[in-house]
Amino acid sequence: MKKYIAFLLCLIMILSLISCNFNDDKDDLSSNENGGVSDVNDGNTNDDNVNPSISEAEKAMQMYEAAINDKICVIDEHLGEIKLKACRFPSNNARIDECKLLAKAILDLDQDGVNEYVIKSPDNDCIVLHYYDDKVYSYGFGISNFYNLNTDGTFYWKDSSVAGNCEVGLNKIIFEGETLTIKNIYSIQYLTAEIDAYYMGGESVTRDEFLSYYNYNPKTRMSFSPFELTCSYPITANQAWNLANTYWNDADCRVEGAAGTTIISKVVLLDTPNSDTNYYRIALQLEYSSHVYDGWESNSPHKIRIYKQLLVNASTGKIREYVETEVDGKG
Repeated sequence: MKKYIAFLLCLIMILSLISCNFNDDKDDLSSNENGGVSDVNDGNTNDDNVNPSISEAEKAMQMYEAAINDKICVIDEHLGEIKLKACRFPSNNARIDECKLLAKAILDLDQDGVNEYVIKSPDNDCIVLHYYDDKVYSYGFGISNFYNLNTDGTFYWKDSSVAGNCEVGLNKIIFEGETLTIKNIYSIQYLTAEIDAYYMGGESVTRDEFLSYYNYNPKTRMSFSPFELTCSYPITANQAWNLANTYWNDADCRVEGAAGTTIISKVVLLDTPNSDTNYYRIALQLEYSSHVYDGWESNSPHKIRIYKQLLVNASTGKIREYVETEVDGKG
């Protein structure tokens, strides 16, 4: 009998404890429903377009690709928020999607660890895409005031607006957040084809001071490859360009000729597939230029000559020599 009584007492205590815990849980739930703090579903979620596990450099490339694929807008310095295809090159105001023979380069212009994306027109204008704070910004550079963009973000410029005078120099692209600034590295003033004055950072310097900087700070010209906004062909323009370059055994190179003449051999995309043809037409192009200093030409003209041409089939990648009378692009 005593055993049964002890068992009943234990059972009553257990039921009492369970009842207390259940009431506590209800109180906690009630306090959360009435403004209490809970660590579940507190509303703090990451933006759908931001992956915190990747680096800023990787985010930039994802954003550039999204802009190229027409998934996001870019913020143009003159046109505001628009699609990349509607951005315009400065010299002739042509839209990107109106130009067939585009080229690209991807590199870190301001040495901050995040690449910029540079798109070049057939007229050598450039649109520079820059990533900052989960947005893509675009900036135009017209051939009328700059040329020979270098891998360190510097570029050469020339001003002949004053009769009898000419000024050439080197500037550098600098990004401060979304703001683009241009820093002057050096400039040289010519008067009747003779060097008149040297400046570095806006300050007058001697010829020896200028040459001391120039000789120990060589520049490397940016290398471009084919670019297109959309491609419905199995072989892209970039793949066709690489096939042609390999066919010519990696032909891109620069050599010094006689009397200070530089000869550059380049693989250049001349034409892309369309409704009438199914091929890329690609040339091995030779460029000749005489120069006083690397980066700008002297009074001697800059000459370009097409040396050889190939057809690359956009469906198969098959290569054949270009013949002037060919129009169908088949093969």
